[in-house]
Amino acid sequence: MAFALPANLTGALTDREAIADALYRAVLAFDYADEALLLSALTEDVAVEMVGSSAKGIPEFKAAVFDRVSKLDTTHFLANMRVSVESPTTAKASCSAWAQHVRPGKGFEPGPNKFTSGGLYLCEVVKVGELWKIKSWKANFLWVDGDSSVMAG
Repeated sequence: MAFALPANLTGALTDREAIADALYRAVLAFDYADEALLLSALTEDVAVEMVGSSAKGIPEFKAAVFDRVSKLDTTHFLANMRVSVESPTTAKASCSAWAQHVRPGKGFEPGPNKFTSGGLYLCEVVKVGELWKIKSWKANFLWVDGDSSVMAG
């Protein structure tokens, strides 16, 4: 059963909703292991900074983060979203982020199968055609819990 909605949603979104949707598409791409959804959310030259790693461009980001995390069973949550529309084609968005990572198929088993993180995101977002996309994504993880070896695959 498919749970993912397409990148282009039906019905009109305000700019603020469409900008927030770029961030939602990016994190849901991990949960659905959906590369097309990820590509709909990022510019080709996206710059990503996370604790302990950085990537420039989609190929580097996929290799450093997406290809590993999307193989896990994950749920990513964004809250406290704030959007500043800077111009008709540029914006900034910040939010709180919480992510649960679980070894594939082990979500209902006790033991060292889970790793959770929480932090803050700051993104620069640009309008590309009809979609808003993330151009710069900074993640500041503030806490982690569980078995970090889950992230190693």
